[in-house]
Amino acid sequence: MKLKVVACLLAGLSLSGCALQKDYVAMNGRITLLEEELRQSQSVSKGMEESVTSKNVRLANKLEKLDEELRVIRGDMEAALHHSSQVSTQSADSEAALAAMQAGIDALAAKIARLETFTGYEPSSDKPRQQTEGATAENTYLEAKKAFDAGDMDTAKKGFATVVETHKTSDSADNAQFWIGEIYYREKWFQKAILEYQKVIENYPDGNKVPAAFLKQGLAFEALGETENAHLILGELLRKYPDTAEASIARKKLEQ
Repeated sequence: MKLKVVACLLAGLSLSGCALQKDYVAMNGRITLLEEELRQSQSVSKGMEESVTSKNVRLANKLEKLDEELRVIRGDMEAALHHSSQVSTQSADSEAALAAMQAGIDALAAKIARLETFTGYEPSSDKPRQQTEGATAENTYLEAKKAFDAGDMDTAKKGFATVVETHKTSDSADNAQFWIGEIYYREKWFQKAILEYQKVIENYPDGNKVPAAFLKQGLAFEALGETENAHLILGELLRKYPDTAEASIARKKLEQ
């Protein structure tokens, strides 16, 4: 059943390949324009240093937006490559296309990095901040959940990621992983949310968030228009956890 779901998701991602390609081409064009702007900025005489600085600030603002767009495209590629590696029937042509697209995205990232060096722009890091002395997994988790409840998703994501990456065996790790999935779900990045929920199911099979992860996976597939996949996941939830509150919700969804 799992293989079928993965294959179906990959098929959906393949259908979005043209969109990814268009995003890639559009971004490449915009980066080329930025490179030209930078060359013009650098050609300005030293006597107009203030003007150059102003232009660099404007370029840096554009780079910040490009960074965010590139992260989104990378996420879609990550989903496609992740499922490609799991599906044995994936064609060589499809794998080659995904690999080529990945190489192209890496090239875009390198271009952006070079522009950032010239403008002095430093992108914000996605890596969680280092734990302060004496901080515990529970404290970090509670702070992240507090940020989540307040709508500060960036802070929440970093905090939950810190728990998952730094305190993998803690009692809070499975909950933290689930809430990472919830953040992507709320952002309507359903493909990424499905992958994050899958980590809860695979990495914490005895955790208390597994039924919820199944349910939210099903709802994410439904949001993507993948009704068959949604029903398969919800059916799996009913089979494995029939007496849970999540199963009750799944049962009602299947009866609709």
